[in-house]
Amino acid sequence: MTAIVRLIGLLAASLVLAGAVPATAQETAAATAPASTGALGDLTLRAPDGRDVPVFVFPAAEERAVVVFSHGFGGDPRSYREIIGGWAQAGFTVVAPLHVDSRRHPGGGRAPGAVAFMTRIADLAVVRDHVRAQHAGKPMAAAGHSFGSLLSLMAGGAMTAVGPQSDPDVRAVVALSSPGAVQGLVQAETYGSLAAPMLMVTGDADVVETYAPDWRDHRIPFDTAPPGDRMLVIFEGGGHGLVVEGTEAQRAFLAEVSLDFLRAHTLGDTTAQARLAALSAPAGVQIERR
Repeated sequence: MTAIVRLIGLLAASLVLAGAVPATAQETAAATAPASTGALGDLTLRAPDGRDVPVFVFPAAEERAVVVFSHGFGGDPRSYREIIGGWAQAGFTVVAPLHVDSRRHPGGGRAPGAVAFMTRIADLAVVRDHVRAQHAGKPMAAAGHSFGSLLSLMAGGAMTAVGPQSDPDVRAVVALSSPGAVQGLVQAETYGSLAAPMLMVTGDADVVETYAPDWRDHRIPFDTAPPGDRMLVIFEGGGHGLVVEGTEAQRAFLAEVSLDFLRAHTLGDTTAQARLAALSAPAGVQIERR
């Protein structure tokens, strides 16, 4: 018990992400918009501690697979409608919980970093169990932005200071930026156990002073994971909110690459695999593979 208390204290000290992660314009708009009437989310799941977990579902008309999505700290799944909607149109139903740190959560997003981290682990485990029950037989992927990408990478096999949280049903991870090298949480060996194929997306302006002062910090999962089915896409001028605030060309390329990555590694689509292997970087983009 003492060790757990010490770990929670360490996380509380290191995960000061609410002040460290700048809100994207879309997240700010979502936070200040009038609250919708009725229940929050498309469904409500129950966490092991009794909490209600609001969940948004972006259904595919002809479902081929499911993506479990985790938003950035303080964010909202609806901020990512453009990319999530594209995945859904292509056959990937997206199921995305609203975490307690969200500014649109009924709790007001006031959860400290350590609480946010631990409840996110529980949220996503409950959502994946729901997917297994309600979308039986459909392949599953994990995706996320910033803080959410760390949780998705953990589902794919990465191991932080809290120990293993992997899910063998997760076939691929799409990480839209990363939380960087969070002191006390991300360790030198964290990504050495990453088993699922990974797409990491960042930009050379993807800097958050408190926990990612050098944009190259976002390369850590790509550089330290075992080689094989790793892809890194770096956008010139791309900031931390690239996925929603990038240029139209950047967002279009990101949508194309992420969708083919999901097709290739959740569906075993050989045509998508071939496109990824032959993909050339347009001006302003770098692509690396391992």
